[in-house]
Amino acid sequence: KNLFRAGTSVQLSIPRIVAPFRFSSSSAFVPRTNITLGYEFQNRTEYYTLNNFTGSFGYVWKENARKEHDLKIIDITYVSPAKVTDLYKEMAKKSDALERVVTKQLIFGPTYSYTYTNTMLSKPTTIYYKGTLDLAGNITGLVTGANVEKGKEKTIFGVPFSQYAKIENDFRLYHKFTEKTSLATRFIAGLAYPYGNSEHIPFSKQFFSGGSNSVRAFRARTLGPGSFDPRTIEAGYYFDQSGDIKLELNAEYRANIYKFLNVAVFADAGNVWLINEDTDRPGAKFSKDFLSEVAVGAGVGLRLDFSILILRLDLAMPLRVPYYEKNERWTFDKINFGDASWRKDNLILNIAIGYPF
Repeated sequence: KNLFRAGTSVQLSIPRIVAPFRFSSSSAFVPRTNITLGYEFQNRTEYYTLNNFTGSFGYVWKENARKEHDLKIIDITYVSPAKVTDLYKEMAKKSDALERVVTKQLIFGPTYSYTYTNTMLSKPTTIYYKGTLDLAGNITGLVTGANVEKGKEKTIFGVPFSQYAKIENDFRLYHKFTEKTSLATRFIAGLAYPYGNSEHIPFSKQFFSGGSNSVRAFRARTLGPGSFDPRTIEAGYYFDQSGDIKLELNAEYRANIYKFLNVAVFADAGNVWLINEDTDRPGAKFSKDFLSEVAVGAGVGLRLDFSILILRLDLAMPLRVPYYEKNERWTFDKINFGDASWRKDNLILNIAIGYPF
């Protein structure tokens, strides 16, 4: 079903650190204190509508041109369902994962990200790295003695607060062969672990795979978790597949063939997994067999680079499908471009703005 999202945010950015302590940074870059408020409305046609409120207070500063820090002392998210249809309620009775999507969520705590990049330099090989740490409800959970496994779930204004630790790493390497040809690669590794007041990571903070900026041979948010087979889902019964662990590797050879016209050949591999068993989604839990559950796709792309706007078209097909039988997951022997049914199921066109990484 279609997903409609609309939102807005406002930010007050003060060109100094507003804090009761002294702070020093490079004199070449002005540190900033940011106060942000936001709202997003989500409407999943025929299923539900959600109100998503966010707010944060924190600091952004640079050590130098390559290193940037972003520390949010407090980062708050409150998700509240505005409407849940009878159809979705019936579906949610069969799946705890669906029920959690439309459950009120209160998430708060500090977040920190560190970015290092030298891509602005005129070097044949450059790198980009961003690491993010999200610690939600940790102090509050400790103070209140929250322990949902022992029946000690704590609430704030009647809403259970989320407690988890989440880390995500995004590393990219770019190598220029000539002025018109280059290789771009990316590796993503993420882990989110719920504990204390939470049995599960809130849906809005989980990882997703598939889509125009991920494993492009699979439609957005449909890949995984693990070897779970989406074909077992009841007809007309659709929802985003999410996970607590994410691994992804991408490689893309890029070439300019005429002025604003660029082409690419790419390969993507990855998946998401759950930390805990989910009886509704067999095969979703991360295990020692995780490598056999990595999806692989490849394709070609066309990019129209108008400097101020990059229009991207990527056509991809799956080469390895994690929910097939173990000895049948590679699909080279199933490729049949002359079969209309095969093309419909396996050729995925992604249309997007900007490069995927």
